[in-house]
Amino acid sequence: MLTVRGLHKSFGQHAVVKGVDLDVAAGEVVVIIGPSGSGKSTFIRCLNSLEEPSAGTVVIAGGEGVRAGDHKALARLREEVGMVFQDYTLFPHMTVLANMMLAPVKLKRASKEQARETALALLDRVGLKHKAEGYPSELSGGQQQRVAIVRALAMRPKLMLFDEPTSALDPETVNEVLNVMKGLAAEGMTMIVVTHEMGFAREVADRVVFFDGGRVVEAGPPAQIFSQPREARTRQFLHSVLG
Repeated sequence: MLTVRGLHKSFGQHAVVKGVDLDVAAGEVVVIIGPSGSGKSTFIRCLNSLEEPSAGTVVIAGGEGVRAGDHKALARLREEVGMVFQDYTLFPHMTVLANMMLAPVKLKRASKEQARETALALLDRVGLKHKAEGYPSELSGGQQQRVAIVRALAMRPKLMLFDEPTSALDPETVNEVLNVMKGLAAEGMTMIVVTHEMGFAREVADRVVFFDGGRVVEAGPPAQIFSQPREARTRQFLHSVLG
């Protein structure tokens, strides 16, 4: 589903992502962990061109490789990839339903009737159909993030990216969002998740990738990464996080 080769991202003279290679199979859930400032979020934002890579290629679903600087191809790539951020990114002046319908109508050229039907079905799926005519300010953080997830799903993406989707939530609402993500994983959605939720990584990930210094230090099944990490830096990180 995803092939990344030699991905670099620099801001001026500061290199943040340093030659990352990654393959993700269809239906696979890959969880990226690592310390703050390690380049995780920058890497995931490069995958759908929110940050333009300085070098390297990204290929989705066996399509044409997208190279750094190819703006038209990067725009097409973004339509194939759904993204969920830390801060919900809902338009505050629009109802929940209008937020859901905007991209399918504008970008996918769906009819308003089709977009509305799909939006209501997705909201019902996460228990928020009754909030369709409300505004984001009337929702809790967990509810807003659930809307953000199904808004991305309304574009029928081939791949879903999550950039620390629970980091801005109160502890009581974290599970609301994680349960939706677990449901997507169970249905076979291909997902890449940057998170500090180690319990989620243990339970849901097919593969855990440890990032540090802009590079992949180690990758493997959760049981191996959490119980028998090969690299000293991975062991040090997990010890500091898990005790």
